[in-house]
Amino acid sequence: MFAKPLKLILIYILTVINIVFLIAPIIASVAPFINFTKNGILVDYSLAQKIITATAILIFLVSFLMLFYIFIDFLFGFSMRSSLKNCKRYDKIKGYEFLKEIFSQTQEKFNCKSVKLFIKNSDEINAYAVSSMQSGVVVLTRGIIDHFLVSSRDPKEFLFSLRSIMAHEMSHLINRDFLPTFFVISNQKATNFVSKFLHYFFFVQINFMRNIPYIGRIYSSSIYYLYGFINFMLTVFNKYIVLVIYNFLNKFASRSIEFRCDLQGAQAFGGENMVLALQKLGKSGYFTIFSTHPKTKSRINHVKFVKESNEIISPRFVDKLSNYLAIMTLITICLYFAKQANIDLLVRDIIRNQDFIYRKLSYLWHLLKQIY
Repeated sequence: MFAKPLKLILIYILTVINIVFLIAPIIASVAPFINFTKNGILVDYSLAQKIITATAILIFLVSFLMLFYIFIDFLFGFSMRSSLKNCKRYDKIKGYEFLKEIFSQTQEKFNCKSVKLFIKNSDEINAYAVSSMQSGVVVLTRGIIDHFLVSSRDPKEFLFSLRSIMAHEMSHLINRDFLPTFFVISNQKATNFVSKFLHYFFFVQINFMRNIPYIGRIYSSSIYYLYGFINFMLTVFNKYIVLVIYNFLNKFASRSIEFRCDLQGAQAFGGENMVLALQKLGKSGYFTIFSTHPKTKSRINHVKFVKESNEIISPRFVDKLSNYLAIMTLITICLYFAKQANIDLLVRDIIRNQDFIYRKLSYLWHLLKQIY
């Protein structure tokens, strides 16, 4: 039940680790100005405030760029397009017209008329769902269709088995199981962008300091090696502790999500049809871009007694809530650290300095106040 919230929490933990990596150059730069005494660490108040402000700016930049990436993808869906290489709409390929009726039934059962069906030209026995914030696609490989065809006793079993696989993938889409992966991708892109900028600024600072006689070369060398040491320790900690724990917990959460998809697929078209589909996949099932599937035997035991439901299959409440909270948390973090970094004051100053923009916005605000 709580697999999706667990995955999102794990992603936010990874985000924190990534931000710590970003802070490493700042720590290295100010380390020579920190006094280490027997009573603790002494830092000048103004220096401490600058460190806090710089950290707030970094967190704001990462969260803002993540939101920007999500917004752009919502408009253009480029992440989904990149996942559809070598794929074509089933109705554009001759010989796949038989999929129309069972896919229409799946759309109706999950109330997802906008979802499209694609065929991937691959011998791999696989099926998966890809989505952006705006639309979704179910993909069947040519390999899984051919495999189900030769493994079925008659055309009815063949079509019902494929329909159950479609229902499984549709469950991924209605519950927005792509969101954790999407957060990881957007966070990686955001942190990489900020990291490149920081590293460039850091090494420019080092080269500048080297030109200062005597102390400059000592200072630049010390922060360079300190940065290397901090970065090395963080990398080791991240690789051998954080990622190991993350992968273990993520695999557990992913398997729980797969069980839920099997269950909703069985509720859509009956447990016996889902069992037929799972049996054709073999002992280990198939790979999906969302997660690692549990063993087929466990999946069959989970759904074999499930009766077909007459109701529309809807997303789970916990999944809907966790999706909403994930987005709202990211927005809240962005706004909070924008305030801490005084970004709001900077924007106000820019607007005030632009008299024309300020007058137009003031007029617009006055109109809005009159309307509401």
